[in-house]
Amino acid sequence: MYSKKHVSLILLCLFTFVSIIAPLNVSYAAPIDDIVKTIGASTINGADALGGGNIFEKLFSFIFEKLLGPLFNIVGGKSSSSTSGSGAVKVTPLPPQGGTVQDSGALRGKTIVVDPGHGGSNPGAVANSIREADNNLAVAQKVRDKLVQAGAKVVMTRTSDRTVAPEGSSLGHELQARLDIAAANNADIFVSIHSNSNPDPSIAGAMTFFPSGKSQKLALDVQTSLIKETGAQDKGVAPATFYVLRNATMPSILVEMGFVSNAAEAARLASDSYRNQIAQGIFSGIVRYFNTL
Repeated sequence: MYSKKHVSLILLCLFTFVSIIAPLNVSYAAPIDDIVKTIGASTINGADALGGGNIFEKLFSFIFEKLLGPLFNIVGGKSSSSTSGSGAVKVTPLPPQGGTVQDSGALRGKTIVVDPGHGGSNPGAVANSIREADNNLAVAQKVRDKLVQAGAKVVMTRTSDRTVAPEGSSLGHELQARLDIAAANNADIFVSIHSNSNPDPSIAGAMTFFPSGKSQKLALDVQTSLIKETGAQDKGVAPATFYVLRNATMPSILVEMGFVSNAAEAARLASDSYRNQIAQGIFSGIVRYFNTL
């Protein structure tokens, strides 16, 4: 107990001295609002911990565990993953990851439409020798197989490198053709699978979009499982106005598995083992969604 008090006092003095004599480098310093929020949250969360016992021991414990810890963590250089290259997309942080949700038969009798984005004359994003349409289809087929094994009825919008609407149709007709398949089959959910691209080749990570005001739970469940299975940089979830989202009549999401414009991520996306991980993540997220409705 006394050694902890002494360390706390020493660290507190040292931190005060360093703060005055050697100001923090801007690249590692958190905004003052973040520091205030951190201290404020620590104060609130630590209120119960201060009940009972010696007041000095509680004070030292509070300083050591609640104040110094977060502050040193801030200056330690740890940073969260970027949500997007431009910062224009506002993402929703994922909830704390609980235990793995097992398939308890929740998919039996469910109709799930799996939509591999692009195809045919529209290859989607192309970079680092990867065609988005090919990657989307390869993963979608793996997702389909897992869903079928779990008892779901799965409808694919395409099963080969082709457009869904007749070749030469407008983009609107092509996208509507995918939704028509979902509507005709009374789909319980619609899952569109895509690969991302960005002019900045350093940007990487996976994210999931949902239509504004609905389907957020489905997006969160899939994104959470996808990141857990792949270890990809988490770009979070965000509402979007993509045609297949805003016009879907059932819960719908659009999964961006990674960036083909990032050389390292493109190599992973071309790997069969990594595609299996992505498919497992999407599948597990769908299971979680139906198990926790």
